[in-house]
Amino acid sequence: MQNTENKDVSGIALLVAGAVVLSVVSFVLVNLDTILLLLLAAAALWLLGVLLRALARSLAERARAWLRGAHRSPARAGAGTACRATARNPGKSPRKSTGKSIARTAEQARRSAVEDMRTAWIRWQLGVLPPQQRRGDASFIAARLAEVPHADWDATRLRRHGQALWCIRDASARTPLQGEVEARLDRVAAMISELTDDEFDTHRGQTDEHYLYHPDREVRAAYLAGGSQAVETIMGTITAVRAQVREDAAARAAADSLARERNAALRALRETRRPARPRDAHAAWEAQAEQIGR
Repeated sequence: MQNTENKDVSGIALLVAGAVVLSVVSFVLVNLDTILLLLLAAAALWLLGVLLRALARSLAERARAWLRGAHRSPARAGAGTACRATARNPGKSPRKSTGKSIARTAEQARRSAVEDMRTAWIRWQLGVLPPQQRRGDASFIAARLAEVPHADWDATRLRRHGQALWCIRDASARTPLQGEVEARLDRVAAMISELTDDEFDTHRGQTDEHYLYHPDREVRAAYLAGGSQAVETIMGTITAVRAQVREDAAARAAADSLARERNAALRALRETRRPARPRDAHAAWEAQAEQIGR
């Protein structure tokens, strides 16, 4: 009797389990598309989370490494460089390698200071600058350079011309006309500075704190020397523009004088082309009039 009851209970449990399984299978088959989309969305979210976690870990490691390098003393930095150099090349002097590294950094600081000062000066003279154009071929840049500024241009027209050149500055770096664009920008900035009373503050050209407050004294000195070199170049550009303006004015005055002489010569030639007989008749008439008047 007990065995019969156990079999009945087992049969009922099997029937219930089979019904549940059939229901689940039927639900999955009916909503298969929805379930697949949910699974894909979950997988995409999981993959995105993994990528973001890896990116955050990489950025954190880089930030920690940068902070360690920034706060490391010059002596420890030099010692570490010397040890690594000795391990790579036992015959090479660690002090010599460190000196070369500092010299390269100082040269980079000097070039950076020259460019910072020059760019700040151009920005100050041109005013509000338009965005840069990343694309542009040599013919397009040559068309912009075809318009040459003259001494009689006012500051507004010079600024418009300089801003147009600024737009193509980055694009010109991929063409042979980069040097002409940079030279034209310097010339326009110098011409504007001669027409305006705005004084350029050289503090604007030395704002790179990485070199300005560098732990090594040689690098700091190179950055300051680069700024002074840029100022001297700017002064030379202004002097050259003044000389060019004087030459243009002298050439214009000479052209005006020659034009007046040529006009006078043409006027005299036009007078000599009149027929002689009418002039003789007029002279005879004037002589007869004088006789009658007597």
